[in-house]
Amino acid sequence: MRAKKFLKVVYVCFFILCGGLYTYSNSGLHEVWAIKNCKIYTLNGAPIEKGTIVIRKGLIEAVGTDIKIPPDAEIIDASNLIAYPGLIDGLGKSFLKLPKKKIDMQRLASGEFTDEDRGITPGREAFELVEFSKATLDKFHRYGFTTVQIIPERGILTGQASIFNLIGNEKNKALLLKDTLLGIGFSPGMFGVYPSSLMGVVAFLRQTFSDVIYYNMHFNRWKKEMNGLIRPVYNLNFEILDDFITGKKPVVFFCRNQHDIKRALKLSKEFNLNYFICDLGSEAFRVIPELKKARARLFLTVEFKVPSTSIYARKGKSIKEKAEKEIYPKNPAKIAEAGIPFAFSSLGTNSPEKMIEGIRKAIENGLSKEDVLKALTIVPSSFMGLSKALGTIEPGKIANLILMEGEIFSKDAKVRYVFVDGKKFEIKKKEVKKGKEAKVNVTGKWGFEVQTEMGTMTFTVEFKQEESSLSGKLISQFGTFEFSDGTVSGNEISFDVTIFFGGQEMELAFSGVVEEDTMTGTVVQGSMGSAEFTAKRIPEGGER
Repeated sequence: MRAKKFLKVVYVCFFILCGGLYTYSNSGLHEVWAIKNCKIYTLNGAPIEKGTIVIRKGLIEAVGTDIKIPPDAEIIDASNLIAYPGLIDGLGKSFLKLPKKKIDMQRLASGEFTDEDRGITPGREAFELVEFSKATLDKFHRYGFTTVQIIPERGILTGQASIFNLIGNEKNKALLLKDTLLGIGFSPGMFGVYPSSLMGVVAFLRQTFSDVIYYNMHFNRWKKEMNGLIRPVYNLNFEILDDFITGKKPVVFFCRNQHDIKRALKLSKEFNLNYFICDLGSEAFRVIPELKKARARLFLTVEFKVPSTSIYARKGKSIKEKAEKEIYPKNPAKIAEAGIPFAFSSLGTNSPEKMIEGIRKAIENGLSKEDVLKALTIVPSSFMGLSKALGTIEPGKIANLILMEGEIFSKDAKVRYVFVDGKKFEIKKKEVKKGKEAKVNVTGKWGFEVQTEMGTMTFTVEFKQEESSLSGKLISQFGTFEFSDGTVSGNEISFDVTIFFGGQEMELAFSGVVEEDTMTGTVVQGSMGSAEFTAKRIPEGGER
C-alpha cells in the first residue's frame, strides 16, 4: 500500500508540473484559414499581388485575387508578407537516431563479422529510426522547411529513406511516403572487415547486384514451375534489394568526390538502375559532360569542403581555404547553367541554418534565386514523385507554405508563419532587451528542483549558450525534451520547453536569475499557474 501511495504522489506531482496534460487537446485547432492581401509566389505562374489563399482541412482550396473568404475561415491579414511554397530538404539525416555501434573486439578478432560491421544494412528504415522533437522542428520551421526526406547515410548499403511533413512528433501522421530510396555508399567499413577498401566496395556492389538479378530470376522461375527445380535459399537482403535492382525503385549514390560520381554513373549504366547522385564533395561541376550524357539527377550539398582527393587538399591550408571560398561554392551555379536537374540536400551541413547559409554562398557565387527556389520546391517534389501534392501553391495540393517578411533568401528575411498540412505555426522572435547582452554563461548541466503543492520534482537541464541564444534539453524520468530559442539577458534567462506525455503536449515557460552557479526563478505551467524553482550547476563529470 505504501508503494502504491508513493507512486501516486510521484505521478500527481508530474501532472501538476505539466499542467494537467490530459485536459489539453488539439481538437480545437482551426481547419479553415484565409490568408489575404499577400504577395504569392505560386511557382506555377506569375506572382500574384495582394492575393488570397484559402486552406481547408489541410489542403489548399483556392488561390487568387478575387477569392471569396469563407464565413468559417480564420483570417490572417498578410499585407506586409510574402507567401511561398514550403521548402523541401531533398535528402538529409536530421531527426534520425541511429543505434549506437558496439564494437566487440574479441568477436571481431575471431572473424565473426556481421552485416552491421560491414555496412550492409539495406533493411534499415528511416521510418523506424526518426524522432521528431519540438526543438528541432522549430528550427526547421524558422527557416521555412515543411518537408524532409530522411535517409541513413552510414555504410555501403545504408538503408531506406522516408519522406515526412514536419507537422509534429507523431511520425505516422507526418509520413508522406515510406522506403523511397536506397542509399549506396563507396566508403569502406572498418579495417579488416570485407569490403575494407574502395576496390573491394565496388567489387562487392557489382557482385551483389548480379546476385540479386540471378536470385530474382531463379525465384520467379521456381514459383512458376516448381516441379523438378531446386528452390533458392531465402536471402532477406536480396529480397529487399530486389525492389531496387530489378524492380527499379530508385537508389541514391553518396559520392564524396568526382571519382565516386564516375563510379556511380558506370554502375548505374551497367545495371540499368533508377538512380540519383548525392554530391557530397561538391565536385559535380568537374564531370558535367558525363552527367549530361547520362541525364543524371542530383542532390547538391552546400558544405563546400574540399574533398581529401582534390589537388587543393594537398597544396596547403591557404590554397585549400581559397578553393572552399572561391571554387566549390560555384558548383550549384555551374550545374544550373548546364541544365542538370538538382535539388538541395542538408547532408554535410546537417542543420537548416547552415544549409541556408550555404545556399546564400551559392547565390553569391552566381546561382539565381529562381533556381534556388525551384531546387527547394518544384524539383525535389518531382524527384520524390509528389508533384501533384507539393512544390507549388495550387488548389488541391497539401497546404505547405510559408509567410515571410522580405524576399526569401535575403539576409534580413524572416519567416513569420509556417503552414504544414494546413496546421499553422507562428514563428515568435524573442528579443533581448537593448543594452542587456549576456553577462553569464550557463552552458553545461544544471540540477533543477521545482516546488509544487505535492512536493519537490527534480530533473536535469543541459544548456548550450551561444552569446545571448540558449538551447538544450530537459532530462527527467519521464523522458528527454529538447528546446531552442531561449535567451540570456544580463544575468536573466528564459526558455520554453514543450513536453509530451500520454499523446498530449504542454508548454512550460521558465524564467530565472543566475548568480554564479545558482539559479532561481519561476516555471509557468500553461493555464495551471506557476511554481518556484532552484537550480545548481553540476560540475563536469559530476552527478546530481
